[in-house]
Amino acid sequence: ISNPDAHAEKSTKYNLGVDASLLGNLTVMADVYMDKRTDILTLDNSLMEYYGKNYYFSNIGKMTSKGFEASAVWNGRTGAFSYALNGMVSYNTNNIDYMAEVAPAHDYNAKTGRPFGTFIGLVADGFYDVTDFNSDGSLVNGISTPAFGAVQPGDVKYQDLDNNGIIDQNDVTAIGKSIYPEWTYGFGGSAEFKGFDLNIMFQGIAGASVNLLDNWNQTVAFVDNRNVFPIAEGAWAYYPDQNIDTRSTATYPRLTTQSNDNNYRTSSFWIKNRDYLKVRNIEVGYTFLGSKSLNPDDKNNLRVYVNVINPFTWSKLLDDYDMDPENIYGGYPSVKSVNAGITLTF
Repeated sequence: ISNPDAHAEKSTKYNLGVDASLLGNLTVMADVYMDKRTDILTLDNSLMEYYGKNYYFSNIGKMTSKGFEASAVWNGRTGAFSYALNGMVSYNTNNIDYMAEVAPAHDYNAKTGRPFGTFIGLVADGFYDVTDFNSDGSLVNGISTPAFGAVQPGDVKYQDLDNNGIIDQNDVTAIGKSIYPEWTYGFGGSAEFKGFDLNIMFQGIAGASVNLLDNWNQTVAFVDNRNVFPIAEGAWAYYPDQNIDTRSTATYPRLTTQSNDNNYRTSSFWIKNRDYLKVRNIEVGYTFLGSKSLNPDDKNNLRVYVNVINPFTWSKLLDDYDMDPENIYGGYPSVKSVNAGITLTF
């Protein structure tokens, strides 16, 4: 539906910054900011889905963003050895002030008042055990019943936050961080000594989460004849007649080829840390200096170098699930490459 009243959003920005040179070797830059946005063009989410889907965009959104950025460079020299160290860090957070969402049953269900991109889901509480069920397969008295279909031992158990005996969408809350990092940082340095040079750069993020179910094909094993990945090696299993019991060490629900709406819901069970630190670039080179020309400012030289792009990544997500934390939400995968070259200056 067209909206003839649609217009640009409004932004009120506050910023305080400082640039300084200290001790003759240190350069520092820092900024603190706040950005209050209103009239953000967005969908009106206040209509419940079972009444119909609303595709009408209105200038109703409101958000406040704030944070700081800082960077520093230190240059030094000792005889023939010269070097430079640099680093930067930024902290950014935001808050959804208004998004016209359906009034939730409880305050903890709401997206409003939280950072954009925060995961909202159920709080996992381990797995159902055989002792949680009666002989007829029903849950024993006192254990809340999930509204997502029948469950069995080895299925994911969730917390009943409103204590009404039923686990449903009224029990969802914020789980983990936003997909967007709170912290972005980088650091590195360079050095030169008698023709040799070295450059290295690190980059990373912190304060971000990822939902493994967003990479469904690499997370959900066997269901609907899907492939199985190493993540399923820690599956819950209890077959005492065969001396199989992984209940105390299980890191994955029971294996099944059938659809399971209970286990593969957005929940804290699947929300993992997205933080990472990468070595973006390492370069080593050597410059052969030639004879000076008639102009004393000119030099003929030949430089040979080798560099490596993305050689190392430190990430729990990569170690545990073989998922690149940088590209799990799209984009080209990080490519490792080694390059060698020659530069001639004359």
